[in-house]
Order: sequence, then structure tokens, then C-alpha cells
Amino acid sequence: MRLLEGEAVQYRGVVYLVKGYQHPEGFLVAYPRYSLLTRRPLQHMSAYYTVEYEYWDCVKHYVPLVSLSEALPIRAKLDERVLATAEILAHLLDVSSEHVYVSGSALVSDSYGDVDVVVYNVSEDSVEKVRRLVEVGGFKRSAHLLVSEYVRRHSSQLALREYLVLKKNTILHFTLHGVHVNLKLVRLEQGYQGCVDLVYEYSYYSGPVEVSRPETPHTLPARYSARWRGGEVVVESLRELYAELTPGVYYAENARLEVRSSGLYLVPDHGVLKPVRVSESE
Repeated sequence: MRLLEGEAVQYRGVVYLVKGYQHPEGFLVAYPRYSLLTRRPLQHMSAYYTVEYEYWDCVKHYVPLVSLSEALPIRAKLDERVLATAEILAHLLDVSSEHVYVSGSALVSDSYGDVDVVVYNVSEDSVEKVRRLVEVGGFKRSAHLLVSEYVRRHSSQLALREYLVLKKNTILHFTLHGVHVNLKLVRLEQGYQGCVDLVYEYSYYSGPVEVSRPETPHTLPARYSARWRGGEVVVESLRELYAELTPGVYYAENARLEVRSSGLYLVPDHGVLKPVRVSESE
């Protein structure tokens, strides 16, 4: 197993999706998403299925843990269109098919609405290939796709206008031969057992933050140089929603401000980051 963002594992009849790239020894940080019995999302089983969260000192947070010794890779028989989409993406991006991974509902059901695809071990060259394919129309993006994505996943946190500001120049949502693809690009090829970026202390912050320079805006974790209260901070996110931020002013609501061994980070993933005044350029 890769131990990386988006990877699916089977654990006690439930499909979990791995989160992040570092995990406690012997465990995976992973969130339950689908029932293998019904082949449907778990929401309809919420009255019967509960998730236990454990405190992990590395991130100073309660996280859902899956025993690595009991977790199994998902051996899915993918729909032909899904399989073809993954193969075409590998070819067009000139990456190994082993690094192109289908995640999400298409793993467990034939009645998927879109296809979540994760590409691991991504280089900047691969990012530029995606950008060029969007620009020339090989990957087709449209306002309709973005509105559909907003309604399904983000309408509870953001106004449609705010979401479209965040994603107006996206290269991560497109159609390929009629298939709606949600793309995640992950820099790492393999995750870690153990703590590699310790959080020493944290607090919560609500207020403005100014993104001054994107560092790795298209690959996860997405990172940006930013200014906060006159000082420097790194905005970091594992959510595709906060990939592709452009320079400008944003308003963070209930974001975690983390002092780590590698610096000071502002993480909006469990809160909200709303655009206030951002650049019009891509």
C-alpha cells in the first residue's frame, strides 16, 4: 500500500480513504466512506456505524485510525469507461499506469456520477502537461462541471460565487471522452509510518490572510507563502478545494495555526477559507 492521500483500503466491511502522508506506527489515518455490503456511501448507515477517533500527538488532533495489519487493498473490477479513462490519463501525462489510481465511488459502484483519479509521484512536468491539455481543449472544463461539483460537495460552506472564484481557472476538473474527472495530484510516491512533521503547538485563527506566492498550488499538500498579522506563514491544505489558490486576500474561519518542526502553518481544512480580493490571473 502507498499510505497516501486518496488510497482506498478495505477494513471490516467498509472502504476507508487514506488521508495525508504520515501515520502512527502500525496504523493508517483513514476516513470511512463506503459500505462494501451495499456498495453505497456510509451516510445511510450512520445510525449503525460509528468511527472511533484516537488522539495522535504528532498532529495534536483526534484522527480515525485503521489497523495496518487488518487493512487490505481494494481489488476492484472497474467499469470499462473508468479503466479506459485511467489508461488515457497515464498515456497523456506520460506517467506509469501504476501511479494513476481510481478512487471514490467508482471503486465500489457502477452508478458513479464522476470519477476521482489520483496521480502519485507527480512532477512539475506532469502538472504542465495537464495545464496544456486543458488549454488546448483535450481536457474540457466548463462552468456546468464546476456548478455540479459545488452543489454536490461544497454548498454548505461556500457561496457559489466564492467557489467559482476559487476554481475559475481550475485544471483539476474536466471531462475526458465524456467522463467527468476530479483529479488529485500527489507529489509523493510513498507515505510514512511515523511522525515526519511534528506539531509542537496549535491554536485556531479566524481572520484575513494574504497569499503572496503559490509554492506548490496544484499538487497535494498544496502550499503557499502568505502573510498573517504582519508575519510570514505557510498556508497548507490536503483538500483539492484549496489547491490552485491565486495570490490575494482570503478570510480564514476556524483554521488551525500550527507551530511545526518545519515552520508556522495555517491549515484551513477543518474550517473554511473564503476569497476576499484575489488576482484575476491564473
